[in-house]
Amino acid sequence: MLRVGIVGCGGIARSHGRAYAADPRVELVAVHDVDPSAAETFAAEVGARACSSVADLVAQDVQLVSVCTPPGTHTDTTVELLGLGTSVLLEKPPTVNLADMDRIAQAESTSAGAVFVVFQHRHGSGAKRAHRLLAEGTLGVPQVAVCETLWYRPDSYFDPAWRGNWAGEGGGPTLGHGIHQIDLLLHLLGEWRTVDARATRVARPVEFEDVSTASVTFASGAVASVTTSLLSPRETSRIRIDTTGGTLEVEHLYGYTDADWSWYPLPDARTAAANGTDPGAGQRSTGASDATDVWAASAGQDVPSNHAAQIHDLVGDLLAGRPHPTTLASTRPTMEFVTALYASSLEGETVAREDLTSDRAFYHRLDGGLPAERVSARMSRA
Repeated sequence: MLRVGIVGCGGIARSHGRAYAADPRVELVAVHDVDPSAAETFAAEVGARACSSVADLVAQDVQLVSVCTPPGTHTDTTVELLGLGTSVLLEKPPTVNLADMDRIAQAESTSAGAVFVVFQHRHGSGAKRAHRLLAEGTLGVPQVAVCETLWYRPDSYFDPAWRGNWAGEGGGPTLGHGIHQIDLLLHLLGEWRTVDARATRVARPVEFEDVSTASVTFASGAVASVTTSLLSPRETSRIRIDTTGGTLEVEHLYGYTDADWSWYPLPDARTAAANGTDPGAGQRSTGASDATDVWAASAGQDVPSNHAAQIHDLVGDLLAGRPHPTTLASTRPTMEFVTALYASSLEGETVAREDLTSDRAFYHRLDGGLPAERVSARMSRA
């Protein structure tokens, strides 16, 4: 049995609680929140002890602690837990800047504990298949990709005091919402090199963007567009990767199943030759049967991408003494990408991954430490 605790007893903590409860190898023993009444209520729901402090929670002999607090508090909480020798499952975004991420990494290097980050879309069966087949070259070489997080959040979503501002959230929907799809895109396509971006505030009462777009280049030579929006009534989350072998696509909302993934192989020669000859007629080839079967033949047990999927993997890895792949270090490229997007938008220039050094203002703050009026002007520009 793995003894676990949860710090932060809001909405996302309940996703962790349900995932732990569904795993017979786990005992959820303790929870903590800065609001004692929230901790007591949540503790009663999950059958755990409400603790008065992080130290009190760790004293309950827990081996893993989920950190489910607002993003701006992730770093201090995680560093405290690591100082107490406890491993951490850290909700996304792991931090609100690269400086904090490196601060956690330093604490981790001297702790008996380790840090893992919640990016559950890596852990569904569809993404595992896609990652393996792309890495093997079975689906061809990626050339073009599209990554979209088109969601809708009304003005009232930003009513809580910690939302809608740099101090509480550290960044806008690129950091807090689109980061899921961005992480999956980077997980599938590998090392990114440059970002050209635009973050814009169109409608919501926030200090940062409510829409962002970016053009990305990858070390492989592939290119991608990334769009994140909180203004899109028909919500969807989508990644499409066009390779030399066909098109791989996943479209869902907040979590996918195998049914949400599709693979379209290259058109046969006759169909390809006819493409565009009659623009009013859509054409789609079924492709060669062996190419079609590559994706279908890789199917196994359908595992949806949710907290339970990642927590199941993590618990198994910890109990077996195996490395768990979604480490703090493995998610740094995703935080670097988000940082580059804000830097590119606010500085009006292309940002390369190697530009994100500790002497850059955006390493410390996603608004670059710029005056609020300048950030507002640049994000509101027509």
